[in-house]
Amino acid sequence: MWYASLLWSFLTAFTAAVLISAGAWDVRIRRIPDWHWAAVSAAGIVCASMLWLGSAPNVSVAAYAVSSAVLAAYMLSEKVPGAVAIPLAAAVIAGAYAETGCASLLGPPIAFAAFLCMYASGLIRGGADAKALMSLSLAFPAYPAISGLPLYWAPSWPASAVLCLPVSVLSLAAMFTAAPMLLLGVRNAFHGTSGRGMFTECVMPTGKARASFVWTLEDHMGGKVVRTAPSEDPGALDRLEEAGIRTVRATPMVPFVAFIATGFLATAVLGNPLFALFRERGRVADGFRILSVPTPSWHSLTDIKNIGCIFHHRVTATITHSRIILRCSACACSMSTCPRRGRLCPPGIPAS
Repeated sequence: MWYASLLWSFLTAFTAAVLISAGAWDVRIRRIPDWHWAAVSAAGIVCASMLWLGSAPNVSVAAYAVSSAVLAAYMLSEKVPGAVAIPLAAAVIAGAYAETGCASLLGPPIAFAAFLCMYASGLIRGGADAKALMSLSLAFPAYPAISGLPLYWAPSWPASAVLCLPVSVLSLAAMFTAAPMLLLGVRNAFHGTSGRGMFTECVMPTGKARASFVWTLEDHMGGKVVRTAPSEDPGALDRLEEAGIRTVRATPMVPFVAFIATGFLATAVLGNPLFALFRERGRVADGFRILSVPTPSWHSLTDIKNIGCIFHHRVTATITHSRIILRCSACACSMSTCPRRGRLCPPGIPAS
């Protein structure tokens, strides 16, 4: 489809703009309007459905659109109960998968469910953080196929099945949060504080804690100061001050959506460095020469089969979003040009 790269470019740029806006809200007031996630989900569902039309069964496209819309409604509205939305989306996906066998249908709901479980278990603390990742899981059932991007670490199969785009964004965002943690550790070391919580906690005046974006970790109960779970309860500060205590241990509210926005931009433009651990280039595996060749997106498997027939080479291929990994059992030659041009390198020239 000639418009595929254009749609992917629009969706990526639009999502980046919305995430940057959400990150700015997160930095300023630690609250983010839900229209951000509605915009990302709606744009993604529409664009991805258009991209799948013609290359996937219509039943699969409809199932993706319906199930994603139901999950987005559950995410954004308290009027849509999870006891209804989640089984309904699961039933739609299961029915379409049973009919078509399209494995791509499973990615968005599985990623959505994983982030929902992480939020319910406390691994993701902020509701906006979870909504950002869940909306990305619905909007990007695959990595965007944009010519020339990512610049360095392109996704490759089978790693991309696990490190899908929202998981890549989460992994990079988690890496980026190391910077404020290191700064907090340096601050604590400068004030002579070490040990438990050196990189995640600090002691500050109660008055400053009221005006800062922090969760308190202490309260005054039973005539003594006790450690508590992270809390936004201003009553804890009141009780400490009534007891004559003017300092409190707290942990900063990290504007994680800002790091998610940074992680998305990094993933789209540079790629995920974790893919470098899985990349196979010019290596011998299972007796075949494996070569990763940059090619235009949206090749069909028929084109590669035709090349194999024309040149009497038994060529098998694994197609990713922008790369084709070829295994030639005849001469282990490399692809010198795009497969659509119908030329292979001369026999005897080893893959580099």
